[in-house]
Amino acid sequence: MIYSICNEKGGSGKTTLAINLATKLNTKNKTLLIDLDPQKSINAFLSFRDENKMPFDFKSSNNEELQSLITQALQNYANIVIDTGGRDSKEMRSAMIYSDICIIPTIPNGLDASVLDKMLDYLKEAKKIQKKLKGFVLITKANSNPFLKYKIKEFQEFLKSKNTKKDFCLLDSILYEREAYKESILQGKGITENLKNSKKAQEEFLQVFQELERNINGNK
Repeated sequence: MIYSICNEKGGSGKTTLAINLATKLNTKNKTLLIDLDPQKSINAFLSFRDENKMPFDFKSSNNEELQSLITQALQNYANIVIDTGGRDSKEMRSAMIYSDICIIPTIPNGLDASVLDKMLDYLKEAKKIQKKLKGFVLITKANSNPFLKYKIKEFQEFLKSKNTKKDFCLLDSILYEREAYKESILQGKGITENLKNSKKAQEEFLQVFQELERNINGNK
């Protein structure tokens, strides 16, 4: 299964999601994480790890090499996760076309909503080429203040209004803005790797992962 994490807006949590998704997938089946982001943020994460205890295999790539890398990797890996940069690029669009699953993380605010319209258009175009592509929208970095839950609800309703033709699946599970994600990256660990003071973040990520699995397998 090939997963791409895409959003042309920076700061939406793509790399954090890619790292945690690859870490969790690798506990079940051998997983390769491909970094298409020119900033190479994943290299910083891996620099904190013991090189003999990596949570997944890793390769940096570019648009010219991507197709051949994926073709070779499919012979050795059950899962491939592709992290893309925070801008519209050939790399991002290629990643979508080569994927089975495209996840678009988006922050629940007006600025991200305007960019999301464009991302959903890119997704539609990619699905014309890659017929089996399934698109998912995931709300990330949401404010955990209970008094602001209505804002998240409003954003969910806005997303549902954009999906009248069922072009994507809006995940009910949400990733909230929590220090635990930043701390885990600085420790070179995925959020599910038994970190202290990260119970809520772990539970939230596992909910996202399990919901994603159910939708992929057709068991909503």
